[in-house]
Amino acid sequence: MTQPLSGIKVVDLTHAIAGPFCTYHLALMGADIIKVEPPNGDEFRVMPAIFHACDPGKKSMTLNLKTDKGREILLKMVRDADVLIENYRPGVAEELGLDWPTLKSLNPKLIYVSVSGFGQDGPMKSVPAIEFSVQAATGLMESQLRTDSSPRETGMLMLDPLTAYTAYSSILAALLLREKTGEGQRLDVAMIDAAMMISSIPIARAQLEERGQPAPPAGGRPTVTRVMASDRELFIAAVQPVWWERVCEVIGKPEMISDPRFASAVDRQQNADALKAEWEAGFAGQPAEHWETALNVRGVPAAVVRTIIEFARHPHVTGRGGLSAVQVPGQVEPLQLMGAGVQFETGGPVAPGDVPELDAHTDEVLMELGFNHTEIAELRQQGVAGKREGLKNKLQ
Repeated sequence: MTQPLSGIKVVDLTHAIAGPFCTYHLALMGADIIKVEPPNGDEFRVMPAIFHACDPGKKSMTLNLKTDKGREILLKMVRDADVLIENYRPGVAEELGLDWPTLKSLNPKLIYVSVSGFGQDGPMKSVPAIEFSVQAATGLMESQLRTDSSPRETGMLMLDPLTAYTAYSSILAALLLREKTGEGQRLDVAMIDAAMMISSIPIARAQLEERGQPAPPAGGRPTVTRVMASDRELFIAAVQPVWWERVCEVIGKPEMISDPRFASAVDRQQNADALKAEWEAGFAGQPAEHWETALNVRGVPAAVVRTIIEFARHPHVTGRGGLSAVQVPGQVEPLQLMGAGVQFETGGPVAPGDVPELDAHTDEVLMELGFNHTEIAELRQQGVAGKREGLKNKLQ
């Protein structure tokens, strides 16, 4: 089956989450991903939950880019590549001679992608960055706090996947533009910019609050809440007046609708404790799944507060083919990992391939570049190619 990115060759110099997660989605769409790892491997191989989720379906090639010969081989790879993606600290690619001007001179059609925390320019470009430090720096962490909370992370990875998807969609757009112009270009993808994308409403709200026009977030309303059913918690989002009324009817408390304590949104806010007590008394009589169904039938957004593994095994998820079995090194049983998150009628993404062993495809890639078996053996002997245990990788 022809896929959208069949024939697209990607040289992947990334590690951690955002870069590998981007190239994983390119692989799902049919691109040929050559993951170039240092001799001791991607440092995230020791974090299997991350590595296994981000790196299926790629070829693993080990190459020592600290050597002249290693860099020479990479430059040879770039000559017929469509995309190169790196997430070194800003400045490292230049130190290696793998900067955009150099690679553009070798391959003017190359799409060169740099992924970083704060971008390739500006006063913060060299600031170390991980998911939660960027959450703190961009206001996302503070915006998720209650007034009585101490500073903490939001508790979930969101900027890494969003940055990855920003890079992924930008690469698709750049490839489409190249079809029209015949020219490649550089893409500067920063986690801080991904944070800006999901901060539009909080930024607008903050500005209105500065002007004395506060707007309570949806989560601050007493009708948007978690309540305890007879067995477990249920989330309810009765943000519309009609939804609030239907919740009261479903739990057998229609008298709450005409109760003056709850007559308006302002009244319900002022009497939030009383409202929640009434609701919890009503919901206590049945299991959460009963209420989930009963409310959904009436058009009210409600859901059992499930665990992540319950979600992954939910019949709706499995029925849509959201997860695929992937074989991983050192595991007898395959892992069920996510797919592309989209369904095509024809020619779309396929199930991810297996997670590659370190160095599994080095010889294959080198032979495609024109090296013979004797030359490859020499490269391994010289420490240019091949895995090495215990080495430190200072490029990342």
